[in-house]
Amino acid sequence: MAEDIPDGDRIIRFSEAVLAWDCSDRVIPASFTQKPPSAFGDAELRILLGTGRPVSIGHDQCLYLAEFAGAHESICPRGVLRKVLRRAADHGYNCTAGFEFEFMLFKESAETIDNKSFDQWTPLTRGPFGYSLTRAVANKELFDEILALCENARLPLSGLHFETGPGVIEASLRHCDALDAADRAVFFKSMIKSWAQTRGMMATFMAKVSENWPGQSGHIHISVSVDGRNAFYDSESSQNISKTMRQFIGGQLEYLKDFCVLAAPNVNSYKRLVPGYWAPICPSWGIDNRSCAVRVIPGDPAAHRLEYRLSGADVNPYLALSCAIGSGILGIEENAVLAAPIVGDASEQKYPSFERLPQDLSEATSRFAQSAKAIDLFGDRFVEAFSCSRRWEWQAVQHRVTEFERQRYFEII
Repeated sequence: MAEDIPDGDRIIRFSEAVLAWDCSDRVIPASFTQKPPSAFGDAELRILLGTGRPVSIGHDQCLYLAEFAGAHESICPRGVLRKVLRRAADHGYNCTAGFEFEFMLFKESAETIDNKSFDQWTPLTRGPFGYSLTRAVANKELFDEILALCENARLPLSGLHFETGPGVIEASLRHCDALDAADRAVFFKSMIKSWAQTRGMMATFMAKVSENWPGQSGHIHISVSVDGRNAFYDSESSQNISKTMRQFIGGQLEYLKDFCVLAAPNVNSYKRLVPGYWAPICPSWGIDNRSCAVRVIPGDPAAHRLEYRLSGADVNPYLALSCAIGSGILGIEENAVLAAPIVGDASEQKYPSFERLPQDLSEATSRFAQSAKAIDLFGDRFVEAFSCSRRWEWQAVQHRVTEFERQRYFEII
């Protein structure tokens, strides 16, 4: 058992097949165990008793998180994040994080979604109307339920509002210790999807639901401290950006392309990373610049931080945070050099080091699988297993004929 696991957690046996399933419960043929679908056994699973939270308001059911232990701990996403945080701790750093999630609500059920084409789905609200006071007041009952659900589940929010896009809501989870922040993010996504269905709605955290609408982000706010002091803050430096923060951001940008698949893990993820929608398309950083991959948010020592903007709402929070923090720690270890911040729209810059992020899941997976630094940071077994799963995901959609293709080519070709 790892040293940083608290006493009292319970070990049970659970099917290891879930580690080889894709999102449609199909077994990935070349899985981490190389076993046929009928040969999967049980593996050690650690129930994290301290994570228990009420599932809904007014009921006594609780939901607990669990992670794989023993032989499969090295490929369990939560175990990967703990490994990264131990590396940070070895340098004396304590990491704090907070997730922001955008999600879209549709006035549909699981049945009507299946029985209608997408253009017939009804979003909760029409039009963009980001930060709309009118929409927030008109949907006060809905907002009250979300706030009560989160308060009851010990998922404190620092913000809740309508975002740009029909039926889009953004929730900002309050910052806390990095591992707990990822736990809260997992609970939040699961509970919002379940809650929506009890209301006769469907919630989605897809990165891009329509090419005509903005994508759904999953930005991460991060700071690191040493002995309780914000290591990103230096009152003697420009914009209070310390040498440590510059190295941290330098590492994030250096490995943004190699580790991209951890923060953009699905085929759909790359539909979000396009110009014009405040999503990054290249390794870039700026001071309070939302077009960049990394946004520095200057403030007093208690608030000075960065925002990692690569990740979409579709991420596994443990892996996205492993990517954001792990690359930063590499930057500190390697004394990474940081170029001047971008002023203006980063997607329009033609600076010498300009290079687009991977354009699709296949390219991102190849870079990750071949990265020596990924193996060093996350472990060779995880890199192999995750790369295998992403290749499978890429292949799953390559031979599908879409409605768009039929409309575009059927008559004219």
